[in-house]
Amino acid sequence: MTRVALSLVFSLIFHFSLAQVPQGLKEKSDKDKFQLQEISLKSPFTLDQEFFFNKKFYFTAKTSEIQVNSYFYMNTKNGLFGMDKDLAEQLKRQKGSELFNEMDFAVELETGEFFTYSTRQRTGDKIAMITWEMLSYLPDYLEGVTEPQFFKDYMERDGNKTYVGDKSQFPSESFQGVNLEEGGHMLVWFSKNTDFQMNPENRMLIMSPFGIGYVFFENQTYLITGWESDDYVSRLEKIEDVNLSFNGKDYTPLQQKIEEKIIETGEKMDAARAKEQDALARQEAAARQRLATASPEGNSVRRAQIDVEIVEIKKQILEKRKVLESKAISKSKEFSKKQGSIESAKDAMESMFEGNEFVEIQKLELKESILKDEKALLGNSLDSKERDAKQKTMDCQKRLLAIFEGIYDKFTEIDRQYGDDSQQVFFKKMNVYNQELAPIMANPCGN
Repeated sequence: MTRVALSLVFSLIFHFSLAQVPQGLKEKSDKDKFQLQEISLKSPFTLDQEFFFNKKFYFTAKTSEIQVNSYFYMNTKNGLFGMDKDLAEQLKRQKGSELFNEMDFAVELETGEFFTYSTRQRTGDKIAMITWEMLSYLPDYLEGVTEPQFFKDYMERDGNKTYVGDKSQFPSESFQGVNLEEGGHMLVWFSKNTDFQMNPENRMLIMSPFGIGYVFFENQTYLITGWESDDYVSRLEKIEDVNLSFNGKDYTPLQQKIEEKIIETGEKMDAARAKEQDALARQEAAARQRLATASPEGNSVRRAQIDVEIVEIKKQILEKRKVLESKAISKSKEFSKKQGSIESAKDAMESMFEGNEFVEIQKLELKESILKDEKALLGNSLDSKERDAKQKTMDCQKRLLAIFEGIYDKFTEIDRQYGDDSQQVFFKKMNVYNQELAPIMANPCGN
């Protein structure tokens, strides 16, 4: 099995999980070098269902990157938000992102995920997929507002009042940001002129990605009519009661296409593995024949022994890769069936460090390379300059092997200590990988 084939299956997981890392999966610097933040939110919604919205909010928003004058939809019962082609077209023109280029509709969940529905321009295929941080160009403080406690901790009245809306129908008062970690200017505008009363036992905050929405604060429902900061301004223009539905069943989940690719990749790997096993069987027979007939004079016996040892190592590598690929295929299928949920993305990442096949393969490949160098040095075809270069390469490979032996021992000890906690195993091994293994693989022999 080639390294290309092996990387292909890993790309299925990493492309659809690591490349779209959820907002809850971020690097921390105060503990381990790499640590996943706990994720407890689970969404009851799926890509292939119908969504309903009862409010339509017209708004304006401006950052250093974009300026939009559009609308979004809201479901005040379940807290979902919807955005359609009007907003997508404006974002596409200003951001130039392929994500918005073909988007028909997007639904934001309370987990921070987006269900995005697109029609492929080239094929006409209707595709549904899960994305994260689709509106990540907005200020960080808006992404962090998940409950009314934010306003209690970081906002206070400053006495300013204004009228918001296309007909000035939302008299609003401003709250100024205080005790902000990054400092700077921040205002949020609250209006008591709200057409909706929240049930605090059900939910206390419904805020769109643009910061506009409702909050139960100071024992009453406020309408959030706008925000201001050094790099962001948003304002509510008007609200309409609507009865809008969007049917996700009209779109094929991207995960279904991933599943097809997974099956295709698995079949190709199985065929390539069978072909390689046949080739190794022929190589082994020939190597053992050469060993049996090798002349006792000179280095003939040792060179023949090396051929047998290399074939045996290749067989071990093939088996280790089979295990590794099977795990990756299994996790890819699981990720697909769960429609790329946050939990399955997290599991997929953790699975990369279940077992130590990856390090074992690196060790075996180094041993194979060392044996090939040894065989070459035992022959008579190299001149003195070539022999010096070959010896230098072999010495480097031996140093690397010693390092990998140490890493393998550390991985084994991590398994022994934390074997029942897959998350801790992931944390610890990822730290070893980042600190010791990644630098080696980037520059193996210090060239």
